[in-house]
Amino acid sequence: MDQTIAVIGTGYVGLTTGACFSSLGHTVVCVDIDPDKVASLQQGRIPIHEPGLEEIVREGMDAGRLRFTTDVGAATADAQFAYLCVPTPQGADGSADLTYLEAAAEQIAPHLPAEAVVVNKSTVPVGSTRRVEQALGRSDLYVVSNPEFLREGSAVHDFLNPDRVVIGSDDQGAAIRVASLYLGVPAPLMVTDPASAETIKYASNAFLAMKLSFVNAVAALCEALGADADDVMLGMGYDTRIGNKFLRPGPGWGGSCFEGAETVLVRRGWQTSLITFEQLACEVESRGIAGVEVLAWNPGDPAPEFFPVAQLTVRDYDGVVVDIVTKMGRRLTVTADHPMVVGDGVDPERTGLRLADDLTTDDWLPIAQGAPLAPDHFLIHDLTATLGHADLDPSQVICRLSAVQRQRLFEVADELPAGRRRDVLRSGTLRLDELERLGMDVDGALLGTTTNGTYVPALVPDGDELWWMLGIYAAEGHVTRDGSRRRVACSFHPHLEHDLVERVRAYWEGQGVKAEARRVSTTRQVAVSSRVLAAWFESGLGLGSTSYTKRVPDVLWGLPESRQKAFLRGLWDGDGSWSYVNGGPSVCLEYGTVSRELADGMLRLLGGLGIVARLKVGRSAKATTDAYFLTISGADQVEQALFLVPEGEAFEIRAALDRQAKRIAPTGYRRLGKGAVWARVARVESRHHVGPVYSIEVPGPHTVVATGGLVAHNCFPKDTRALRFMATEAGYDFDLLDAVLSINDAQFDRVVAKITQAAGGTVDGVRIGVWGLTFKANTDDRRDSPAVEIVRRLVAAGAEVHAHDPTVTGSLPEVPEVVVCDDVYAPCQGARVLAVLTEWDQFKWVDLDKVADAMTDRHVVDARNLLDRGALLRRGFTHQGIGR
Repeated sequence: MDQTIAVIGTGYVGLTTGACFSSLGHTVVCVDIDPDKVASLQQGRIPIHEPGLEEIVREGMDAGRLRFTTDVGAATADAQFAYLCVPTPQGADGSADLTYLEAAAEQIAPHLPAEAVVVNKSTVPVGSTRRVEQALGRSDLYVVSNPEFLREGSAVHDFLNPDRVVIGSDDQGAAIRVASLYLGVPAPLMVTDPASAETIKYASNAFLAMKLSFVNAVAALCEALGADADDVMLGMGYDTRIGNKFLRPGPGWGGSCFEGAETVLVRRGWQTSLITFEQLACEVESRGIAGVEVLAWNPGDPAPEFFPVAQLTVRDYDGVVVDIVTKMGRRLTVTADHPMVVGDGVDPERTGLRLADDLTTDDWLPIAQGAPLAPDHFLIHDLTATLGHADLDPSQVICRLSAVQRQRLFEVADELPAGRRRDVLRSGTLRLDELERLGMDVDGALLGTTTNGTYVPALVPDGDELWWMLGIYAAEGHVTRDGSRRRVACSFHPHLEHDLVERVRAYWEGQGVKAEARRVSTTRQVAVSSRVLAAWFESGLGLGSTSYTKRVPDVLWGLPESRQKAFLRGLWDGDGSWSYVNGGPSVCLEYGTVSRELADGMLRLLGGLGIVARLKVGRSAKATTDAYFLTISGADQVEQALFLVPEGEAFEIRAALDRQAKRIAPTGYRRLGKGAVWARVARVESRHHVGPVYSIEVPGPHTVVATGGLVAHNCFPKDTRALRFMATEAGYDFDLLDAVLSINDAQFDRVVAKITQAAGGTVDGVRIGVWGLTFKANTDDRRDSPAVEIVRRLVAAGAEVHAHDPTVTGSLPEVPEVVVCDDVYAPCQGARVLAVLTEWDQFKWVDLDKVADAMTDRHVVDARNLLDRGALLRRGFTHQGIGR
């Protein structure tokens, strides 16, 4: 019997559901909020690679049973059924954000006719049926759960030939009506309560993951015992209690995300750095994820803290990203389906999650305030550690010794050649390599590269004055190059900044360093000519060499508050200002820079001190790059930030603030609770993005403090993690699933180890051929692909990877170093090892003689046990499978 169905959402599940129902003879209208996507579908263009889907979409449209629209009212006005197929993104712990689901229910509620059935098809946690009922707010509608069990690559077949159809409803009549939609589908029909139906979906997928991890663990045992895993699994599969499905070892199972330029504060040991997600991914590739922590905020905590990272992934993305901008100018770019922590700007306890694409100007986002406690220790900066960055080796560096060192020199000088000993004792200087050979400490020595050049201390003591001077450099400094010479210079106003000139010069002279103060063009400049000092500024501290590359030194993040204040004061003395607002008495403090990195770091430093600066990004008519302007306003905040201005000016500002009849708080943010202020969303702009995006999983808070201190939620949609989360919420310790996740993570390393062994013990500089990049055959989806993760680890180890996959052309954005080949034989050319990572059928039928002729060595690592092992061995190949 033909029924009228509205499908809300045309993603993977929604499009498949709508098309398949139309093929069963029903009239289906699919609704989506993306007009470009709807226009494409109306022309029969399918946005995903799914065998058979394009054909049944065209058949449904040609027969008039399937159409697409953005008009939710028209789609649902006559609908007897409304299927909700919208995203339900999950955090790293598996907790689901039902914002999309509830919003969809609220949208369709006014239009549905009485007695219509609303069906949850999205992957939803237990209790979602009740949440949808509340969102609908109508007692004359029924809500039923009908979970999907579609596999990518065979979704059409799975819908029309399912293992079972599960319907969850407290109303028998509504359940029977949904069951009638599946007339003609040959499958068992199961009617249960909504909670059971919702749990079946998660439990089924988690069990399959457990089965796969168990198989991979047994495969590892088989290798150790000399058994054949395929035979073992075949023998197990004949047991009807076990069955043979999913008893196949493989490389593991593999979930959106941040744009690569967004930043995060990372700590490994006691080394802290502010880096982009792209840089973090490169670091994790080369050094692993063990010990990596990121700054995160738990709503309600008094300050953000560092938490361990469980996982970091990168995947190719071709779709919508969202640029989120708050009233305070803080901005963040994430995928449209990324969950954001939101509040109402009134009650700090009323927090929730909302997808980035659903944010409105009624939403408030948290900006982290405060910082983890830093140890009150005293650093000694060793300039010898960065000599390599100046292309200097110890034999090129001259050491002028202190009086204490000279005394020590007389005790060990006999170890020097006689002729050299006389010169050293007379001059009190020697080369750095000689100092090291004599076992002498560099403490007290001055370093230079020419006899009559400038000498700088080998060890620079830490202190507020040092950090003030470094702040001045970040504002006014640069490094100049003249051949091999380097000069660290700060430029000031020729007449109005004499006090700054003298203070910088006095600092260096106090360190025994010759600092030249001179008039240059329209400025007065203080310069130190030293390759050693320039290398320390640029590479040791990472301060940058031009106004465009300036940044907050990484070492500062782990130093006490007084050092951070001194650095900020130096910045403000160099390039900051203050002014009256509309003639006074209100005052604001301002700072401008063309360095995005420096602005990001300053916002975070100020936030750590409890100060919320507004950020404005702009570009003048003749400028070629953006400028970043920080503004501190509001009487309370300005008072808190008076350490940024000289005492005389601070006195004037205090006097002006005292004249205010009423203290007006700055607009755009509110201080609610602890650990964060809440900034109102100003605008949300969508745009198309093609390239890698990055996901991070931080157990515990499930958040990360991103660019400018803006807090975002994690996003890792995994049914296994979702089931673990639901168990935790129910008070049950499901440690079996923890073991499943751990075994899967280890499987990636096992496959890489096999490839490395086949390559002769190292893949560094070795060409590796790869067949398959998608997470499974018959799909173009590479999200959470084990193949991509294995390729990433090979490239990080120095391998030259050439790969072929039927659905991948041009490049592999997740790992751009990989050479993507259009032909299946091309990756074999010159390869020492061929790795099979995805089980595409076409790989079974290749000409193995042609493969053998193309490779330099005949080694195959078959992570899918796909190829004919006997045929390979007859042609002289070595063959490593999984569990063999």
